[in-house]
Amino acid sequence: MSCRSPPAASATPPVVYYTDPLRLMMHLDEVHGGEAVAGLAQLVAWSQAPARALGRFEAGRPPKTLDEMYACATSESERASISDLLFGSVTDVLDRYLPDRDRHGALRGMLAFLAVNATYRGPATPGSAAALAFGLALPDENTTLMKKLRGGIGSLTTHLREQFTAAGGELRLRSEVTEIRVEGGRVTGVTAAHGSTADAPVVVSCLAPDLTMTRLVTPSAVDSEVRDRFATTDHRGSYVQMHFALDGAPEFAAPYELLNDPSMQAAIGLFSTPEELQRQWEDCRRGVVPADPAVAFQIPSAQDPGLAPPGKHAASAFALWFPVETDHADYAKLKAEMGRRVIEKITRLAPNFAGLITKHTTFTPRHMSTMFGAPGGDYCHGLIHPEQIGPNRPGPTGYPGQPLGIDGLYLGSAGCHGGPGITFIPGYNAAQAALARR
Repeated sequence: MSCRSPPAASATPPVVYYTDPLRLMMHLDEVHGGEAVAGLAQLVAWSQAPARALGRFEAGRPPKTLDEMYACATSESERASISDLLFGSVTDVLDRYLPDRDRHGALRGMLAFLAVNATYRGPATPGSAAALAFGLALPDENTTLMKKLRGGIGSLTTHLREQFTAAGGELRLRSEVTEIRVEGGRVTGVTAAHGSTADAPVVVSCLAPDLTMTRLVTPSAVDSEVRDRFATTDHRGSYVQMHFALDGAPEFAAPYELLNDPSMQAAIGLFSTPEELQRQWEDCRRGVVPADPAVAFQIPSAQDPGLAPPGKHAASAFALWFPVETDHADYAKLKAEMGRRVIEKITRLAPNFAGLITKHTTFTPRHMSTMFGAPGGDYCHGLIHPEQIGPNRPGPTGYPGQPLGIDGLYLGSAGCHGGPGITFIPGYNAAQAALARR
């Protein structure tokens, strides 16, 4: 379960996002009114045709062309919803189904944040509805959904590493690849930063597709039109990620005392309204840090005590919008300012929070780019904009109708069709393409 709320100054009651759909609907009806239940149901119905058009969970299938996307519609209203996906804004959709900006404030704020955190667009900006449809898409009933992992996401990567090595694979850590070697239109292997090489007839790259094609592959090995298309990928991540070591448990004050239940602390949204988010995005483009940033906050040690020493806690926060179109000289100052405002916002709800912090660190998109090789700090490896989804998101062998032109090279990152998200679909698609070729 997660509790999500607008800024603390608002009197709007929080939304408790229960994982049980029936309990969620009962909560919305009791606290936010029948209009919220009806509006959310209509919004979910709106998302069905765009979800089919996106094919987000269709493993083993290529991205759809625009004609194929529209062919997913079974009625004029569904066709209109696919047009919303391609051209509309989050605010357009929310105003249609959840129009009461006061009574539906928390729900509108949650849904807006869900969408725009994977974009560089405000909720009122045309094209932002694509990310809302992407976020609302659900796999079919045959799919098993993964929840939070004990030990964190690192426990999953450890498990995958053990499976890989048990099957005879060799994992070389801290071996930066500087070149994917190509001869005569075929992959021959890779070269690492320290000069060592590995010969291979197949290379699957899980780096951002544009990073693979414009930096690792020799320019002469790629058709200029293909290279230029990859080079236009938008990677403008605009956030800070903060991690906290706490000397105890935060104590939330009224009217948010329900958050003192550890089961409520897996995901806490301290969101802004869509209108505020839009203004904050426009401000950040001018180098202004939001006065009241939207924050996704969690205390994972409340459910997984092994993440912190006894009596202590580990917490993290993700907040929008950090000014990334700014001079390097101002970057450190803006980072410190935004980190301070995130702490202040959490402390308004949990008055003892700031005093509990023994250590904390703040990562900006530049840090995330350096640490994880995600260009621009873009963990999507290609933001969820209409021009970067569907036929405009590459598959394992390139864009539809525009292949990479390099035999043995496959793309498997979050920037490929089926990504982002922890679904493994881009990697699966790359593996299947490689096996089919062999």
